[in-house]
Amino acid sequence: MTGFADAIQEILGPRGALARRFEGFEFRDAQTRMALLVGEAILKETPVMVEAGTGTGKTFGYLVPLVLSGKKAVVSTGTRNLQEQIFHKDIPRLRDATGLRIDAMIMKGRRNYLCLHRYRQSLSQASLSGMDPSEVREKLAAWIEKTAFGDRAELPWLADDDVLWDGLSATAEQCLGAECPFLEDCFLTKLRARASRSRIIIVNHYLFFADMKVREGGFGEVIPRFQVAVFDEAHAIEEIATAYLGETLSTAQLMDLASDIEKEIRGIRKMDAAGLKGHLSTLKAAVERLRHSLDGRADRGTVDDETLGNISRGPARDVRRGLGRVAEAAESGGPDQPALRAAALRADQMKQQLERILEKRDGDWLNWYERRKRSLVFHASPLDISGPMNELLYRRAETVILTSATLSTNGSFDYLRGRLGISRGLEGIYPSHFDFRTQALMYIPGDLPPPGAPDFAAAAAERILELLALSSGRALVLFTSYHNLNMVHHLVEGRTPFTVYRQGDAPRSVLLDAFRRDVHSVLLATGSFWQGVDVPGEALSCLVIDKLPFDSPGEPLVAARIEAIRRGGGNPFMEYQLPSAIISLKQGLGRLIRKGSDRGVLSVLDKRILTSRYGRFFLESLPDVPVTRDLGDIGKFFGREKEQYHAGKLEDPLHTEG
Repeated sequence: MTGFADAIQEILGPRGALARRFEGFEFRDAQTRMALLVGEAILKETPVMVEAGTGTGKTFGYLVPLVLSGKKAVVSTGTRNLQEQIFHKDIPRLRDATGLRIDAMIMKGRRNYLCLHRYRQSLSQASLSGMDPSEVREKLAAWIEKTAFGDRAELPWLADDDVLWDGLSATAEQCLGAECPFLEDCFLTKLRARASRSRIIIVNHYLFFADMKVREGGFGEVIPRFQVAVFDEAHAIEEIATAYLGETLSTAQLMDLASDIEKEIRGIRKMDAAGLKGHLSTLKAAVERLRHSLDGRADRGTVDDETLGNISRGPARDVRRGLGRVAEAAESGGPDQPALRAAALRADQMKQQLERILEKRDGDWLNWYERRKRSLVFHASPLDISGPMNELLYRRAETVILTSATLSTNGSFDYLRGRLGISRGLEGIYPSHFDFRTQALMYIPGDLPPPGAPDFAAAAAERILELLALSSGRALVLFTSYHNLNMVHHLVEGRTPFTVYRQGDAPRSVLLDAFRRDVHSVLLATGSFWQGVDVPGEALSCLVIDKLPFDSPGEPLVAARIEAIRRGGGNPFMEYQLPSAIISLKQGLGRLIRKGSDRGVLSVLDKRILTSRYGRFFLESLPDVPVTRDLGDIGKFFGREKEQYHAGKLEDPLHTEG
């Protein structure tokens, strides 16, 4: 370990390679200690959990020992933005400073890459999007000539939510595989070949666990095999792993299958497609009945055994029959119709998947549903992922590294160790070096009604207006329910001079761009909207949370986990609900203070943090932030900011980055 430790110090130390190469590089003792701990875990081939506070520089904290080890590794992130930052910024900087050969590759989900077969299909249609079709075709054709892997991130003119891309990319079900006439030129095939030769592969959690599911089923692999796995933003992996280690099927997927087959037979003249068209019509009618099978119920809920049986024997049976007939008819397309044969296989797989989702399972699984726009989604989800994580990950990788700014609760990793099934390994907590006593203030009003009171939303709206006046806008207000969000929006609209944006009024990307640009604006959203979002600089100087961020016990998975812990003789509140809420609150503070020059107020409008027996656990898990009940202290806090600005110590809020 001595030589390894010396090599780490030579790169990250106060006179190391990074300090010598980059002017203004800030040596962080916590970063070096993290790197040494990660290096020890790699050498000992043991798991390690690392909480590294915001500003610690955790990316270099794991990249440096990873590169020095020479091991084949996968780095999995919570967001695409962090993926891009690691690949396009952090690794080039490390390579530039050290002269080390760092062979890295980025991999995203297949929907991020152009499918040549789907592209050719789109070319034959009258219009590609709302833009001028000929202009779009020219842009795409020029791009395809020069792109290496067909990554849509290379198209700045294409908005994140542009429906055009849906027709140019392929899901796993839509991919023709070996039957594709463009297999030799396939961007995804080239990407995977390149990744297999790379030492470090950068993915996101969604792709990682989708790959784990593929491996579990014995259908090969997407990500090349690795020795070390790093999970950055590891606090998020339980929910993502739960989704991918279970089963999910939506009526939209079934309709997409029918639509794709209809596109294929549209150009077939020599074949009498009347039979297949008839089966498709029957299938679509059955899918519509399935979509309406839970009408009158809440948007999300558990599917009890009786309802499960009724659906399985009713509309789901008709869908399975329809899929079987479509598969049989499509298979008869002949050797010159590879797309139809692939669709036949896809129909058969969906038939089997629907059977698995609707089968009755033991108490460790939950059958539930949710509505998404014009689709009904059925899920069969595991309530405990510790077993699959051990079998599919911990036993197969030499070292698993989990890191985030928020992994511990009250100084302990016990909560996530239990949820993720990590029974051994190293651990370390490295607090942020930010001066939270001067950079941040936490406001908890003691005079508002409790969150469950009928007049809470009205009182909260009035207090939010007071907060916005003190912070000059620059605020994100997060709600635990759409009901409170909409009620507060109704009560504050037109009563503040700052622009107020609301989740749902425009696509997420549009709202966030507007919020970043309009520094003194206000964004009202739910907690889920904020996941994976970064708003640097002055645009976010006040974060308001209406209630302590407990997961709603009305959510099917949350309720089922609570009941499972209770059945096992545990205390679901202390073992699950409270630790989860603490991590969510820590995430909020971490997003408010992102760098040494940031200053901001965290307002939690829930006095239970002051009055309840469990409130101290929240406060003890946060950094040393001053806490006040007095609005006047917020005025003083932002008043000091104005004094510093006029003294030339702060940048003009209207001209800062972000």
